[in-house]
Amino acid sequence: MCPSRPPGNTDPWRPGCPTMTTLPNIPERHRAHRPAPVQWLGRRILDAGGWNVAGRVPDDPKLIIAGGPHTSNWDFVFAMAAILALDIRVHWLAKHSIFKPVVRPLLVGLGGIPVNRSQPGGVAEDIARRIREADEMIIAITPEGTRSRVARWKTGFLRIARATPCAVVPVTLDFDRKEIRLWPPETASEDPEEDIERVRAIFARAMPKRPENF
Repeated sequence: MCPSRPPGNTDPWRPGCPTMTTLPNIPERHRAHRPAPVQWLGRRILDAGGWNVAGRVPDDPKLIIAGGPHTSNWDFVFAMAAILALDIRVHWLAKHSIFKPVVRPLLVGLGGIPVNRSQPGGVAEDIARRIREADEMIIAITPEGTRSRVARWKTGFLRIARATPCAVVPVTLDFDRKEIRLWPPETASEDPEEDIERVRAIFARAMPKRPENF
């Protein structure tokens, strides 16, 4: 029996059961076609936290997602829940140390790409090559590079955007509104500092989990 909920999306695993979480449509080219129970799990996590996803995924074959503000481990939890709930195929970069042998197959299967931060050279070039060789691909990157407060953001995602080339879609996690928002795509210019400031201004519209780290 379905719990009492306001009108909304229909649960993909329990037909006829509405959920509170609202989700945008995903272009068919970027759908992952995961099993219905996996999509259901993502929706349940978002629904339990009262989260919604707003905005639009462009129908471009290749995209870079710049996600933030990144201030806590909860960012990953709700971002991954959204990826599963949306049934969107996204590759994401993360520090190699979380790819322990026991969970590595799962994380890689969910789109994870390990990055050794002590050896950053060539990462942007490698990712740009992967994008160029792919017919369709979305890469998610956190410009801040860490959960701690940093004075200078990483510009690798802009180098990748210029080298591929493909649009950058800023995505914010707002813990006040409980909203993950996809903003209109940006085009990387020849001035990375100006581009960073534009993305930083967008991130500043969202309330981080730990504001002191932003």
